[in-house]
Amino acid sequence: MTKLSYRQGEALGRIENQLDGKYSGWLVGAEDGTEPLVLKNGFPVKLLRKDIPRRDVNKKVGLPGDLGFEFSAEGIEIGDRLELHACNGEHSWLVHVKVAEQRVPAGAILQQVMKAREVATHPDSVAIACWESSHNPIGRAHVLYNVIARHRPAFLFSFNFPEFGTRLWAPLENDSFDRIVIPWEERHQYFALFQMVDLHFPTIWLSKPRLPTFELAARISGKTTKLILDHDDNDHHFSKQTKADRYYGPNSVPLASYLQQGITAHTAASATLAEECDAEIVRHARATHHTITPPAANPAAIKIGFIGTVRPHKGLIEAARAIRVSSWNLQIPLEFHVYGDFSPASLKDDLTELGVIVQDNVRNADLFDLISTFDLVLTGFPTQGVNDENITRYQISSKIGDALAVGRPALVPYSQSVADLENIKGVFIFHGSTFSASVKNALSLQTEIGLPHQFSFDGAYEAFHAAEAKAGTPPMSFSLLAEDKARQAIAPQDTLVLLWKQNDAGIYGRRIDQIARSYKSLFPSFRVIVLEFCHRTTYDSILKQTFEFSGDAKIVGPAIERKIARSFRDGFGVDYHTILHTSVGSLNEDFMAYLIEQRISPTHSTLILFPVIRFLEEI
Repeated sequence: MTKLSYRQGEALGRIENQLDGKYSGWLVGAEDGTEPLVLKNGFPVKLLRKDIPRRDVNKKVGLPGDLGFEFSAEGIEIGDRLELHACNGEHSWLVHVKVAEQRVPAGAILQQVMKAREVATHPDSVAIACWESSHNPIGRAHVLYNVIARHRPAFLFSFNFPEFGTRLWAPLENDSFDRIVIPWEERHQYFALFQMVDLHFPTIWLSKPRLPTFELAARISGKTTKLILDHDDNDHHFSKQTKADRYYGPNSVPLASYLQQGITAHTAASATLAEECDAEIVRHARATHHTITPPAANPAAIKIGFIGTVRPHKGLIEAARAIRVSSWNLQIPLEFHVYGDFSPASLKDDLTELGVIVQDNVRNADLFDLISTFDLVLTGFPTQGVNDENITRYQISSKIGDALAVGRPALVPYSQSVADLENIKGVFIFHGSTFSASVKNALSLQTEIGLPHQFSFDGAYEAFHAAEAKAGTPPMSFSLLAEDKARQAIAPQDTLVLLWKQNDAGIYGRRIDQIARSYKSLFPSFRVIVLEFCHRTTYDSILKQTFEFSGDAKIVGPAIERKIARSFRDGFGVDYHTILHTSVGSLNEDFMAYLIEQRISPTHSTLILFPVIRFLEEI
C-alpha cells in the first residue's frame, strides 16, 4: 500500500452538513485529477458520488468544474472526526476537518420509513407529496406541511433529481421537519420498503400537478386514502419549457393531466388558480413574526427588499431601473436589496451593475429577521416577456405573506392573480406607470399592518379542511403508477433471522442449527432463516480449495452456492442464506437489498446476532 504524504495549500474544500444519511462537500485542487478522500477517525468512508455540479462553489472560488461530492453518514457518531483529504494518485494532503454533531445510525433509510409508518398510523395524519426537494418546489410543500403540522400529524415526502443538486433547497437546509427525500435513481428501493411495511396515509396533500408528485402519492396511498391536489403555479407551462427527456418534462404533461382529472378536491394559492381548478384558496401562510429591527447602516436611505427565487419573469432588472427613477422623482434615497437563488447566474451581475445590493440564498430561520430590516418589500415587477403572462396570470408571490407577517408594506405588481388583494391593508398593487406613487403611499401609511386571517396558518387549515371534505379516494388511473405495488401485495410472513458468524451453517449441526430447528418445530408458522455473510475473496478461496479451506471446501462450497441462490432449505424447514459482499463498506447496502428481496421488516420480523459478531452490530 502506498504511504500517504501530506502537503498543505494545494487544494480547497469543505465537508458540509449532513442531510438524510449523507454528507455533502466540495473539493477543488490545483492539480488535474485531484480526488476527495474522507476519513472517519482515521478510516476511509464510502464515497457515494463525486463530480456533482456546485454552482455556488464555482462562484465562491472562481473556478469551473463539477466540484461537489457526497459520502455516506451511516454509522457516524457525535464527536467523530471527519477529515477531507485531497489525493492526486501519489500523495494525499489534509484539506478540512469537521467534528460530527449528529448521530446517523446504520440503516437510516429503514428508520426513516418506520418513522413515517408510525406517523401514518394516526387516523388524522396527512402526507405532503412534493415532486422535487433541491430547488424551490419544496418551498410551497413546506408551507402545506406547516399548515398541517400545527393541527395534525404530518410527514413530507419528496424526490430529489440530481440535475437540481443533491442537497435540500438552501433556505430549508437547517429546518427540522419530518421528511423523506428520495433520490430519483433509488426510488424503487424506497417503494419496495413502503410496500414491505404497508405504508399508506389516510390523507395525502399533493403539491403541484407534476407527474413525479402523482408517482409518489400512488406509492404511499391505500384504497381509502383521501387525495387533495394543491396548485400554486402554471405547472403544465413550466413542464413544457423543460428538456424533452426529463421525466417531469413536456412528454409528462398528457399523463399528468389525465391523473389530475381523477382528483376531486383541490386547493390553490391564487384566486385565478382557484377559479380554474374549482379549488379552496390556501395562501402562502405565515405566522406573525415579532422582531427587534437593528439600526440601519444608512438611516437616511429607504430599503426596498426582495428575497426569493430570482428569475427573468420576476422583473427585477426593470425594478432596479424603476427604483432609481423613483428615487429621483420622490427625492428620497432608495436602496434596492435582492437576496436569493439567481437563475441565470448573470442576473446577479446585471443587478450589481445597476447598484443593487445582492446576496445568495437566505436560510428560512433568518428570513423574517432580515425582512424586518427592510422598509418596503417588493414581490416583483411588470415585464414584457412573451411567455410571462402564462406565469403571472396564476402565480402569486409568497413574499406577500412574508411582508405582512413582519408588518411591512408589500409592493405587488398587478396581475389577475393578485387583483383580489386590492383591499388588504399593507398590500400596494401597482402598474409599471404607478410604481413611484405606490412607493410614496406605502411610506406614508400610518396604521399598523397585521397578518390577515387568510394568510395565517389557521386560515389556511380551514381551507384545507373544506377541501378534505370533498376529497375522494385514489382513482383507477393511479394503479398505472403502482402496478408492481399491486403485484407484490401479499401478506408478509412472521420471520426469525439468525445471523451466523461463519459459512458452515446447515452442514455440521452447529449450535445455530439446533436453535433454528428447535424454534421452527415450536413455531411452524414462522419462517426461520439462518443468514451468513461471505466476502468475495473468501468465496473465491473456497471454490479454488486453497490451503486454508482445503479440508472442507468440497462440502462447504456447494452449500454456499445454494445459500447465495436462496435454494438451501433443510429437512426441518429452515432456510439458509448467504449475502455475498465485496467490502465492509458495502455491507449495509447489500443487507438492505436482501431485506427488501426477502420482505423482512421490523413490522413482522426479529433479527438475532448469534453469537454477538462485532462487525455486524451496526447491521
